[in-house]
Amino acid sequence: MDTIECGTGACSMRVDGDGICTTVYSGLLLPENFPRLAARAMQAGAERHARGLLSRVDKAAVCCDPASMMAAYRDLPAQVRALPAAFVISPGQVELCDTLMRGAGAAGLLRRAFFSEAEARAWLVQNIAAIAANQDWWRKRG
Repeated sequence: MDTIECGTGACSMRVDGDGICTTVYSGLLLPENFPRLAARAMQAGAERHARGLLSRVDKAAVCCDPASMMAAYRDLPAQVRALPAAFVISPGQVELCDTLMRGAGAAGLLRRAFFSEAEARAWLVQNIAAIAANQDWWRKRG
């Protein structure tokens, strides 16, 4: 498992056998560190050929506003934005995540929040398979 630190926040990440990059965030996540930390983690997952991103923020103290979080999406490379992403959150993070999921959807990003890692992983596996089937369909016609 790799660890990335940024100010008062940190994350550990690994790419599992199913191609999902699991990132577990800890510490105090602020507008000054969380967007950069998340971008670095997502980029690292893409560089390791992850097919989906599972981010656990349910144990971290997230003190961010939706605008600062959405601003980071603009700077992500297309290969990172194209990956489906699931977020495991705590009940106290619902309002922030709801706003983020709506903004991500409007930007054409495949994102969803869950209270359970098992449900998040199942959703990712299903969407990764659907994306692969779609890509295969197009390859056969090209």
